[in-house]
Amino acid sequence: MKNLLVLIVVTSLCFADAGDVLKTIPAPAGNPDGLTWIGGSLYITSDVTHLIYQISPEDGSVISSFSGPGSNDALTGLTWDGTYLWSCSPPSIYKLSLPGGSIVSTIPSPSINSSEGLAWISSHLWNCSQSNNVVYELDPATGAILDYFIPSGANGTLGLTYDGAYLWVSFIGSNLIYRMIPGDPVPVQYFLSPSESTQDLAFDGQYLWVTEYEMNAHVYQIDPGVIGFTPATWGSLKIRR
Repeated sequence: MKNLLVLIVVTSLCFADAGDVLKTIPAPAGNPDGLTWIGGSLYITSDVTHLIYQISPEDGSVISSFSGPGSNDALTGLTWDGTYLWSCSPPSIYKLSLPGGSIVSTIPSPSINSSEGLAWISSHLWNCSQSNNVVYELDPATGAILDYFIPSGANGTLGLTYDGAYLWVSFIGSNLIYRMIPGDPVPVQYFLSPSESTQDLAFDGQYLWVTEYEMNAHVYQIDPGVIGFTPATWGSLKIRR
């Protein structure tokens, strides 16, 4: 009987589909905006408290917290470059040291009022804008725009994360999550987000994490479905308005 139960569990995990929710944990405070993964912990922001929290991915318990940068209530995107934490609070993007979140440097965000998710790819910073749906590639030293693209069918570009090969992008307007080749506007994979108020994304080396913009928000661990994924047939994609 034990062997049968183990077989059932393993079989279920093997056949998880892209976008399936594997775990749900509570966010530490209302309206979480930015999200990233650093060394076994999730880092998440709150627009209510203006804090950046380090939380356990097991149960959402708070390990540490510190004040976010900037005077804007919104702490939108987060990403980790391997040494420093980057935090977006329009109209600026901040390079922060850990622990404590001391500001190391500041660059202008490409979209003054609506810069959102951040991702680190090679030696460049990527940032997206909710208002014009543009995903920008930036020089992290100056904030200069090196390149940009608009994801096909984009509707409220919000979250970014990079898995080492592909850029993942979330949208509030269509409630979709795209898997993309950086710079290519057409997704190679897409699926519905587990929340209708999707915000930012993080990648832990195996799974995606998604946060939602709610007062009683949750953070979802989801199966990215990279192995054996079904490529997107772009003409069949229905954007939900």
